[in-house]
Amino acid sequence: MAKRLDASKIPKRISSIRFSLMSPNEIRRLSAVEVKTADTYKDDGHAFHQGLMDPQMGVIEPGIRCETCGNKHDECPSHFGHIQLELPVIHVGFTNLVKNCLKVTCNKCHRVLLHEAPGTHPHDQEKSEQEYYRDRVNDILQKHGPGSPEFKKIIKDIERLCSSKKRMVCPHPSCASEQGKIILEKPTTFKEKKEDKSEHKLNARDIREWLEGIPSDDLIFIGMDKECNRPEWTVMRVLPVPPITVRPSITLESGDRSEDDLTHKLVDVLRINQRLRENRDQGAPQLIVEDLWELLQYHITTYFDNQTSGIPPARHRSGRPLKTLTQRLKGKEGRFRSNLSGKRVNFCARSVISPDPCLGINEVGVPEMSAKELTVPIRVTRRNREQLRQMVLRGPDVNPG
Repeated sequence: MAKRLDASKIPKRISSIRFSLMSPNEIRRLSAVEVKTADTYKDDGHAFHQGLMDPQMGVIEPGIRCETCGNKHDECPSHFGHIQLELPVIHVGFTNLVKNCLKVTCNKCHRVLLHEAPGTHPHDQEKSEQEYYRDRVNDILQKHGPGSPEFKKIIKDIERLCSSKKRMVCPHPSCASEQGKIILEKPTTFKEKKEDKSEHKLNARDIREWLEGIPSDDLIFIGMDKECNRPEWTVMRVLPVPPITVRPSITLESGDRSEDDLTHKLVDVLRINQRLRENRDQGAPQLIVEDLWELLQYHITTYFDNQTSGIPPARHRSGRPLKTLTQRLKGKEGRFRSNLSGKRVNFCARSVISPDPCLGINEVGVPEMSAKELTVPIRVTRRNREQLRQMVLRGPDVNPG
């Protein structure tokens, strides 16, 4: 009887990897539970339902099963949760993208500030500005790819043209509204300054509505792929909550539980979100709602990056700054350089190695002490058997031995 081939066992070659923004619906779909309670554990030691340590997001204690997949802690991959934000909040990592979007699009009709009429491009009288730049961007994408300096330069050129003095009025005849100058005050405050020197603040809701109005065909001028991205996803309505294995709580010698920095930060986000919801439901004055909204923005900004310039870092009661998502990843002690590239392992030494006029250009000198101490496993085959036999006969004191 012929054995059936398992499709998952066939080796496959990855042709490409595409990074994109996550839509709010995708965050909700990946989420195992909506987190609503800022508390973590009850008095009896069990986690709160819909709390930050809900067992639906995975388990870390031995003997307990995960409520989502039913596996124990060593087999459960852990699952994301989500927090539904009461008001939209700007993602601090994408402020430059948001600024670019606002600069190149009209504040009323939200279309890109490039002429559509044929013959409007100075270098090419047969094409409109939009056609000329669309062709240029597509050409650069095919030749150099989206991360190339050429691609960044053309996007910068479009931004410079659209935010220049010539574009103080929308070039689309059906709109022709007056454009303001977009100012980004660190870290996430946007203002629009008009010709008559008046300026008004754009809140996250205004920005989200503006970005929602940008047509998909115009996203190429911002440097976004319309197939899988939308600019309004940079203004968050849903916050993903990382699984419990990413932020495990430890039990101290005294028996008290100590929570991870990320959990501390998420508690702050949930509390302010709850207060914001209650105040809005009770019809509180606009000023109070806006203060709480700014506080929510602050907590989410420091949750992503606690070293954002222009705002004070979030701290523990002891005064130590919290280590949040960005601090875990970047720098010498971060995830990449410290835990992934560099690890303490066996059969590995640190030593001075040096070039030498007697060595070949592809060789390097290793001190004798290290060379004798370090071993390299070699698989014996028909080809190298004799060579290895001679090495063994020479013994450890002669090089190569």
